Amino acid sequence: MEKATKLLFAIAAVLLLTGLALAFLVAPQIVIQKDGKDVSIFSQKIFYFHAPIAETSLVAFVIGAIFGALFLARKERKYDFLSFASVELGFVFGALVMWTGDIWTRSEWGTWWEWEPRLTTYLILMLLYSGYFVLRSAVSEESSKARLSAAYSVIAAVTVPFTFFAIRLIPSVHPIVFDSSGAKMEHSMLAAFLVSMFGMTVLYVAFLLLRYQTLLAGEEVDYLKNKLGG
Repeated sequence: MEKATKLLFAIAAVLLLTGLALAFLVAPQIVIQKDGKDVSIFSQKIFYFHAPIAETSLVAFVIGAIFGALFLARKERKYDFLSFASVELGFVFGALVMWTGDIWTRSEWGTWWEWEPRLTTYLILMLLYSGYFVLRSAVSEESSKARLSAAYSVIAAVTVPFTFFAIRLIPSVHPIVFDSSGAKMEHSMLAAFLVSMFGMTVLYVAFLLLRYQTLLAGEEVDYLKNKLGG
């Protein structure tokens, strides 16, 4: 598994660097009219990483719920670790979404925050998942912690589709990138976005495996300590 993790990190690095090059060197610069003059919107380039990070965070939360459900069904420790690791990564990616989103919002809309559907529902999602970590740290007994955390991850995942479909169901200033007619961007822009999207997904999988290995190693260390102490 260690070799696979290293390989995934290498693939992610190549894809993300390629996406960076495509975004800044190939994808066209967005130009708008302001005071009768053409103004280049350089901050738009952050879209090629903000959107993939956001999508990856939602995927991580859903996968966390899937592993949580598997733990509830099979009671195998590995599913608890994988669920926890995925939710943890989803939250980290989510924090990056909020950060990059604030930069984009400030540049595009002239404000650090806008109470529009996508931003509001994502904030609610992050607040809900922060409760997951509070719950997990509050319960000391391992089997109860794993069971309650798994149930929480499944319930919390219900908010994910609301966040994803918010701008499709409620009028919003947030742009819709994909709809039933396809991608609303030029081919070079789509290429930069998709490469970054794949790179971010591979990076998530690599970190998931790494975190899983860390949790397993930690449990083995605790077992040895208890055995020697006994």
